Amino acid sequence: MFTSLIKGDEVRYGRQVYLDALSKKVIDEFADTPLSEKMLIQLNDGSVPIFPMTARQVVESYKNNGEFPFALRLVNDETCIGSCRLADIDWQARRAQLFIGIVNEAYFTPEMLTDVLQTVLQFAYWEANLNRIAVHCVEDHVLMQAALEQVGFTNEGRFRQEAYRNGRYLDKIIFSILQREWSKTNTPEIERWST
Repeated sequence: MFTSLIKGDEVRYGRQVYLDALSKKVIDEFADTPLSEKMLIQLNDGSVPIFPMTARQVVESYKNNGEFPFALRLVNDETCIGSCRLADIDWQARRAQLFIGIVNEAYFTPEMLTDVLQTVLQFAYWEANLNRIAVHCVEDHVLMQAALEQVGFTNEGRFRQEAYRNGRYLDKIIFSILQREWSKTNTPEIERWST
């Protein structure tokens, strides 16, 4: 008999992280951690001006906009390391844009980014029934680009001079992955349980 790992607000487990509901308790854990400008650009879709902000301010800025926001917690000790969200959801076209923000840069590793991407894609494809997930990545964020490519995202092109940081304009590179592309190497849980 299968016993679920989900005990409360948890949504989906990966190897190192799990998705948790973005509750007031989680927002309080973020407290008033100041975020670097690099992190703010990764978290922000342009709907909120970028100025010195805390993690709490960023999370509260997109909390109730018809999106799927999640806290990112470590499986081994439940530490909240950041948040992610599926935004700009078009239910007819079954597409969304993914934003990931890891607050503590010590956890900003290729392995962690890959696990976060895989875990969010499980939710997006197996539970939300989406077809296309896009990520806009600032050109100097090579670690994120490598993780996206490792998971199977396709580089679709770039928005020229879409971001501004440290006195210079940067391009944003558009990546996406379709459900059928991702499913080639990822088996739904239901099929794994029945074998």
